[in-house]
Amino acid sequence: MDAKNVDAAPPVHKRKPVAKAQPVDKLAMWAATPNVFIAIVVLAAVVSHWGVRWIISGAPLLVYSVLLGESNGYRILPYIPMWTIFSTLNFVYAVAATSWLLYWVFAFCCYPAILLSCLFQFDASANLARRLFRTFLIDLHFINDKIAFFDLPALEIDTEVDGLLVIRGATFSFSTLTLVAHGCEAGIKLSDDMELAIQVEKVTVSLLRKIELDHVYCNVKGGEYEMTFGTLAPDSHDKTDDPLMMSDTPILRAATAALDGTTSSAVKMKNAMASGKQPPKESHNVRSAFDSVKTISPDEENASAKYNEIVRHIFKTSTVEIARVALKGISIADESEGGLDHENGNDLRAAICAQIHDQPSIPHPPTRSVRVSTLAKSSPWVKKSLHRLPLLLRVLLNPITYFHPVSIKSITTAGSGKWMVNLMQTHFFRHYSTSDAEIRRLENRITTWLADANFAIELGDVHWTAHVPINTTFDIENHLKVADFMAYRTLPGAVNLTQVIRLGGLDAAVVIPSYLLPHHEHILPPKPTEFQGMQMEQAIEDAEGAPATVKATAALKQLRKDETNIKISAHAHLPASFHQDLLNFVAATVKATKVIEMDRDWEEIKSLRELKRAGTNLSESDASSVMSPGSTATTGTMDSSATEMGADPERKGFKSFMRKMDQGMKEAGVNMKDGMRKAGVNTVNAMANDRWIAKLVGKVTKKLEKAQGDVGYSGNIPVKLQWYRNRAEPYSKILP
Repeated sequence: MDAKNVDAAPPVHKRKPVAKAQPVDKLAMWAATPNVFIAIVVLAAVVSHWGVRWIISGAPLLVYSVLLGESNGYRILPYIPMWTIFSTLNFVYAVAATSWLLYWVFAFCCYPAILLSCLFQFDASANLARRLFRTFLIDLHFINDKIAFFDLPALEIDTEVDGLLVIRGATFSFSTLTLVAHGCEAGIKLSDDMELAIQVEKVTVSLLRKIELDHVYCNVKGGEYEMTFGTLAPDSHDKTDDPLMMSDTPILRAATAALDGTTSSAVKMKNAMASGKQPPKESHNVRSAFDSVKTISPDEENASAKYNEIVRHIFKTSTVEIARVALKGISIADESEGGLDHENGNDLRAAICAQIHDQPSIPHPPTRSVRVSTLAKSSPWVKKSLHRLPLLLRVLLNPITYFHPVSIKSITTAGSGKWMVNLMQTHFFRHYSTSDAEIRRLENRITTWLADANFAIELGDVHWTAHVPINTTFDIENHLKVADFMAYRTLPGAVNLTQVIRLGGLDAAVVIPSYLLPHHEHILPPKPTEFQGMQMEQAIEDAEGAPATVKATAALKQLRKDETNIKISAHAHLPASFHQDLLNFVAATVKATKVIEMDRDWEEIKSLRELKRAGTNLSESDASSVMSPGSTATTGTMDSSATEMGADPERKGFKSFMRKMDQGMKEAGVNMKDGMRKAGVNTVNAMANDRWIAKLVGKVTKKLEKAQGDVGYSGNIPVKLQWYRNRAEPYSKILP
């Protein structure tokens, strides 16, 4: 087609450009809104009575504060539209205004909300609050949205066990609702010869979300020279009414005395860090450490700097950090010699736990403490309320346990080999090693492997959840999961570690009856009666099959003992690896157990034979005195009496021969028994070659390093109910 014949395109008329709409400034739009709103509120209060009640409830004041924040460009809950907040708040007020009780509950909740909104939205309110906190509360710091406490009093445990809990610092964040505890230390005296020391550098509690613990280090201490509270007398607490805050208590004095005798490892490290100059003096608490710091002005920058300095001081002066720095300063030995690998976090934590074993259980004791018993006495209405309202306790525990699962990075527990040797010599070997050369040889092997070393067990990535039901028909369920399990043998001086056990993980489930909760003695099983015992005896007789009979017999024994059961189920996850040195130690211990068991049986038989022999001689003398009442019990008198009475000499000689034969057979029995014991020991030595058995078991356990599956145990832990019955209180229950 010809291009000339194509119709020309119609001309395009250019339109006049339209001016762009000017953007509306939101701040300018909201600037007059608060003033208009407050004018309407004042007018409503003047015109009608309901406007006065509306103002007293605090609802319009809260709305006005939010409107002011919106006009300034910063308000709380910015993701919720303003009109939604206004309508919801006033709708709730309209419902609460129908009842005087709901009205005052609404007002009680509204005014704290006004205070918080002002603190978050207006700099003037926040600065005033910080100045007031710094003026009236010396140990409290207000930084940005955080409030911090330092130099806190310790919590003195004086209930069932003696102990001390120290938190060197705590920080609470309002924006994230998170509480962080810095430098947590605990020392608990479990018995007269056992103590537990726990240290955690940081604990984070995210309210209604989770609880996270940093690496936890535990040390089990025993004996006079290891324990911090070993000299603490039992029941040393005063039974009189004590003040809330106390100082110079027996447990604080014990902790301070242990601190004065701290080992020289920290002193050597400070001297090395000072490079020959005068090392800094040790500060026993945070306040004494910062007495020389002069506060120029309470502005935000200085407050933040001081807060950060205190937190760094807490971290650097912890025994865990001191041990970590000391271990890193030691030259790394050759890996072939079993040296410490600083890149391996598991090995480093085990070495740290062994390194701090000789440190005091409470490295930083405060000057003040609060006793648990004093807190219980100071608020008896709380205990009485929970006792009369057990449902309230369950309603509180149910969301707390559900919304706060506990996760721990690792738990490392160490014990001293010297203490283990002392326990074995006291309760296991006893006097047997002095009378038997084989037991003495086994004891030397076992104690040599134990004495110069510390042993650490490490659980990695621990997660724990619990569920407390509101309905007491159900039980309390606890679930524990461990991602990794390791056991170490470490030599502190040479910093040599040997991993003797490693598993693929652990898991456990513990089921506790609900009636074991505090203040729930009203639902305890009733005390057993004779009729119940007779019924269970009849059930045992009527039971079919051995399993039913055994179960019924066990239930009858528990019924008579007035016990209940806590059910536990634990599983170890394969694969698993075991070091050959551990297998040698276990085999030697098992062999020593068998030899000692044979010696114990022989001693018991020998003692019974001697008692029987003494009883036989006594009966013969009694018999002779009965046969000749007018004569003495001696043999010569007996013979002369028999001759004078005209007894037959042949009969007398036969009796004398039989008496000698009986005595000879008894002595032959003793010698034969001793010979049999020696033969049994030789048989054990020949058949139970512990080193050969350990090697054989080692070859078998090699296959476990590639195996899959679980190895588990399920059983019951008996709990006596009489202790709970004795703690029952006479108050009646309102909501059981």
